[in-house]
Amino acid sequence: MAGTFSVVAGDRTVVRRAACAVKLNGEWYASTATPLPHPEPVALHWQAGPALATARLIPHEGGVVIECELNNPGEAPLTFNGWRPIVIEGGSAALQVGDEPWRASALINGYQSWDYAGIHPLDEAITEGDRKPTAASWWTAAICDGEAMFVAQVLRASRFATVFRWHYHRDEHTGDSLPTDIPTFVAEQHGSPLSEPEQRSGLPQELRLEVGPQTGLVSDPILLLYGEDGTATLRKALTAAGHAAGALSFPTVPRGWCSWYHLGLAVTESDITRHAAFLAKRMPELVKTSANGFRPVIQLDDGWMPRWQRWGDWVANEFFAAGLHALATRVHRHRLEVGIWLAPFHVAADSKLAQTHPEWLLRANDGTPLVDPRLSRAYHILAPTHPQVQKFLDELFRGLRKDGFSYFKLDFLYGAAYEAGRYDPEVTGTQALRSGLKRIFDAVNPPGKPETAYLLACGAPMMPVAGLVHGARTGGDVGIPQMEDGKATAPQLGFPLILSMARNQAARLFLDRSLFAVDVDVAMAAAPQLTPHEAQVMITVAALSGGIFMLGDDLETLPADRLALLRNPNVLGLVGGPAAEPVHLFSAPEREAHDHWFASPQELPPLWVRRDADGTTIAAVYNWSDAAKPYRLHFGEATGAGGTFTITDLWSTRRGGRGLGVKTDTLRLTLPPHSVRLLKMKPTAAPAPA
Repeated sequence: MAGTFSVVAGDRTVVRRAACAVKLNGEWYASTATPLPHPEPVALHWQAGPALATARLIPHEGGVVIECELNNPGEAPLTFNGWRPIVIEGGSAALQVGDEPWRASALINGYQSWDYAGIHPLDEAITEGDRKPTAASWWTAAICDGEAMFVAQVLRASRFATVFRWHYHRDEHTGDSLPTDIPTFVAEQHGSPLSEPEQRSGLPQELRLEVGPQTGLVSDPILLLYGEDGTATLRKALTAAGHAAGALSFPTVPRGWCSWYHLGLAVTESDITRHAAFLAKRMPELVKTSANGFRPVIQLDDGWMPRWQRWGDWVANEFFAAGLHALATRVHRHRLEVGIWLAPFHVAADSKLAQTHPEWLLRANDGTPLVDPRLSRAYHILAPTHPQVQKFLDELFRGLRKDGFSYFKLDFLYGAAYEAGRYDPEVTGTQALRSGLKRIFDAVNPPGKPETAYLLACGAPMMPVAGLVHGARTGGDVGIPQMEDGKATAPQLGFPLILSMARNQAARLFLDRSLFAVDVDVAMAAAPQLTPHEAQVMITVAALSGGIFMLGDDLETLPADRLALLRNPNVLGLVGGPAAEPVHLFSAPEREAHDHWFASPQELPPLWVRRDADGTTIAAVYNWSDAAKPYRLHFGEATGAGGTFTITDLWSTRRGGRGLGVKTDTLRLTLPPHSVRLLKMKPTAAPAPA
């Protein structure tokens, strides 16, 4: 059919008769409506109203990359609203993944750090409750049927926000054949979403970009990949995205302590310095795990600016009377790095910055300063492309780097990507965010010099920050700090938030080392909020995340038995290694159709494994449920092969772990509620031939 394309993998037609479309002046123009000839054999070319559009299909990494281009050959400007680089919808168009899509599962990836990520059934007939399962995913779409995996992955998010949506319901199929076709799968590229008050990202915003005469623009490229090797296909797609986006690496994965969860907005200079002393003297196990010259981090979080949370006025408050340089110097005396938190683009409405420079702020449709709808208090957003804002960011971050800070937690980054009135109206929100982050990165890591400062993105759109930060948060907050009369009190914690932490990590672990180092948030052992078993679960998830490992308790006040959990050298020795992957991840979809960070999953895989280069396997066996459970560990599932292994319990207080003996093929375990067994499995030497 003219104006369509198909993608074949082996003997399977994975994509059948897909089209492309562009929206101009408020109207969609599909490639099938007015197709035109094109000299390139693997390209679609069509008339899009007064413009010409082309979609090129480029072989890449065993799959196909789709990149669309718009050209305005006329004498009048056009208004560009959005792309649909992939349209499978209606007629004979279809997506085919495996042979039984009614059994398939789909990855749901939220727009930004704090958004939900998880695995849902593909088939909308499989639900519990009244809500339909989510059928949309930002940046990455992955549909898995057994070992068959289809991935659609945006390779670079340099200008647009990409969302994938699909529809499959087995009972809507007509005819006598099996319902093996997925009838709807669409990729859309629009403007970034506005946040919503209930702590979630909203719908993508329509763009209104002027395309002048004799000019054009291109879409962000999307890779389509199909494989019969399960999650290896997903990992391959994200690795390709990291290469295309210029993903950064850092000599070591940071570890340390963060002030937020136990001290919150009440944090003081003495809190930071006493934790620096404690970490250096009482936590040698953590200090020894750091490598390559980047020492453990003491990270000052929100609360250091004028109270309360007068973001934008980035000067130390009266509880940091000696100033930030003096604070950094005191931390450095303990041979530790010092980090600091900022929401670099958010500006409190009552701040001096907002009152002095209203022209620096993003504007709402009515011309007034935009207010972030996500937050209960009024915060405006800096326009990152404004020349004076760029100068402000340069001076702010150069000053902090000069003060001695080498770890920067950059929070609430989604705001800079809002589509709003800005200094340069032809820049999208995604472009603006990336422009602002580039200024910050260059301020703390001057071009041409070694990168010595670590940038961690938080509250960040997942793909646009790739190539501009070293690490990124991949889930919501795992606790809520509490305060009474201006003083910190015990934080709010609980196992439901640990479940959310694990769910997002399971769905996003493939981002680690592909796009950036992941940050699952802190590990804590607070009593009585968490049982010892629950604390072990939280610490294990963080230690096996592959990414950043930060502690969040007030370490000086932690009971000795809880501190011992955080100091366990067997567990800390796992920090910074490869991420553990849930076995049969796509076989345990969430049947309850919730897609909010605070939704506690009912289904999570119990077995997570990490296979090291020396043949050793680290196996974490979780009991996520409220009741004790028996579990039989099958070595073939954990290691990829059966056989005989020496088993060691790493949560033992013994250095090196407690030996459980030599076992063959299986091991029976009994797990209390909300608990984990962390095992090291080392293959025994093969017997010498007779």
